[in-house]
Amino acid sequence: MEQARLKALLQRHLDNSLPPEELKELIAALQQDTHQNTFLQELQQALAGGAYATPTDAERKDVIFRNILQKAEEQEVALLLPPAKRRISLWKAAVAAMVIILAGVAAYFTLSHRLAGHRPALAHGDVQPGGNKARLLLADGSYVTLDSTNKGALAQQGNATVLQTGGGQLAYNGSNTNDKDIVYNTVFTPRGGQFRIVLPDGTKVWLNAASSLRFPTTFPANERRVEVNGEAYFEVAQRESSPFKVMARGTEVTVLGTHFNVNAYTDEASVNTTLLEGRVRVAHQAHAVTLVPGQQAQVKEDIRILEQIDTDALLAWKNGRFSCNDIPLEAIMRQISRWYDVQVVFKDNITDTYSIEISRDVPLSKLLQFLELSGGVHFEVNEKTIIVKK
Repeated sequence: MEQARLKALLQRHLDNSLPPEELKELIAALQQDTHQNTFLQELQQALAGGAYATPTDAERKDVIFRNILQKAEEQEVALLLPPAKRRISLWKAAVAAMVIILAGVAAYFTLSHRLAGHRPALAHGDVQPGGNKARLLLADGSYVTLDSTNKGALAQQGNATVLQTGGGQLAYNGSNTNDKDIVYNTVFTPRGGQFRIVLPDGTKVWLNAASSLRFPTTFPANERRVEVNGEAYFEVAQRESSPFKVMARGTEVTVLGTHFNVNAYTDEASVNTTLLEGRVRVAHQAHAVTLVPGQQAQVKEDIRILEQIDTDALLAWKNGRFSCNDIPLEAIMRQISRWYDVQVVFKDNITDTYSIEISRDVPLSKLLQFLELSGGVHFEVNEKTIIVKK
């Protein structure tokens, strides 16, 4: 392919006007090292020189990068990133990120002819991903099964009507009540399950796999308090006269109106609260800190604040993706274990870090396949157990 043709394809890609047949042509060119290098050079020069910039340059580059992810997903491409290479400020450092990602796409297609013979060993068929499913514990001790299909009223709890609105979402319609009239419900997601809840005050909660949320079916006037085990993302309805508090393994998170994520799995080393919007106060024993957007509080015996968290990767689970950026394999396998409801056994000590972007809807074999192609690890799947070895 001539360099002029590559430039034309690049321009149409940056303009988001590259049709499927030309995307295939571009991918085929990337299989050849000389074309790949030329393309990456042209891409870097175009972005660095501002040839395709707009008045909102940072936003434009962010859109370009997200389009690459979307198009790759449409072509069923997992974006493999080399181990031990951190994607620093991935969504903001457009040039570096796009070079890495496009190199990953090229690497995938260069290796694609090996996929048929490079699959994890499956002893008893494939394992399908999780989905929208949970159980609701009512105040009288009875359970209601939740899924993606049912709609309508499920129960009356105190002053609130419990509704399932479809698509994996539970909602409560009711009014504030006196403390003596408060009753509690708990939503449990199993391993391999997730669910969304709209609380009585309008607060939205996304509950990850193997998690639970305990809450009153109507909130009293002066305080809103819930309890979390596992992982949940909150978009809190603002109510200045009534602070919203989340209790998680001895940690208290207090907010007025904000977006944040709490990871309080018992098999993780710390309780992590990450702020996306607004402000939250995180307290544990005698320690307390106030977070600003982009910070994360890690709670063990004390509280440690981390700056400039990659919130896109952290919230990938909520948006239906695995996004693992240069993290230890054991941490990745804990996520996989919860979502696919499998056990993980390490036969060898693997210290390498791995990075991958892929949908959470793919079968287990496909996800493990791309991790194997990253190098240094192999998997065997025996029913519901993954064996990890070098």
